Amino acid sequence: MGEADREIDAAKETGSAALEAVRRLAGSQEKLEAAGRLARELRAISDDASAIRDEEVLRIYETEKLALAPLAQRVGISKTRAHQIVKAAEKGRQPVSRPSTNPEPQPVVAAIVTSAKGVLVARRNDGKPPWTFIAGEIEPGESPADAAVREVKEETGLRITAGDEIGRRLHPKTGRWMVYIAAETANGTDAFVGDEEELAEVRWVSLAMADELMGGTIFEPVHKHLSKTLERGDPDA
Repeated sequence: MGEADREIDAAKETGSAALEAVRRLAGSQEKLEAAGRLARELRAISDDASAIRDEEVLRIYETEKLALAPLAQRVGISKTRAHQIVKAAEKGRQPVSRPSTNPEPQPVVAAIVTSAKGVLVARRNDGKPPWTFIAGEIEPGESPADAAVREVKEETGLRITAGDEIGRRLHPKTGRWMVYIAAETANGTDAFVGDEEELAEVRWVSLAMADELMGGTIFEPVHKHLSKTLERGDPDA
């Protein structure tokens, strides 16, 4: 048995022990949050391991010049999965072009508004995605902080104070450039739907509930920010 095999066996035992520890928790909320965290950590490890495996499958495909069927048999996956890995790699190498006359999409700001009640989220009418943080396009010449204040006021009636930028990313599903801004309420927590065409509901939720509503897709820097901020329990942190 090699070192990697020993480490994998040890990780399996550690994961099983963590799972049992979660099962033994008495409090429902504590168990919910712990289970959510464990699921996220294991999912991240699984995704990274799958990426390493796919890289090796592609390397074997390119160096040994195997057809898909023998490649799949060689690495122990289905032919369909082998085809997906190869096609994804080929697509990733193709330059993505768009007409130069198309308007450039404006970046989108997402306001991560927290209070003693939790984090503010909204349910979209179009379901794309079903649940989200309060977000909207940054207007030309507008700062992300000002855009966050404006969007929250328009969509929920709340006045907020914009804080630090939490992070940025190209959204994996929409392809839009996202800017995440920390924020705190400035006039209480009584939120309402201000834009009924776009939103069906706004509400304050715990981090565990936000994870559940958003299917575990919260941007990791945002998740860390919420974990620290909501754990403190500051009235308007």
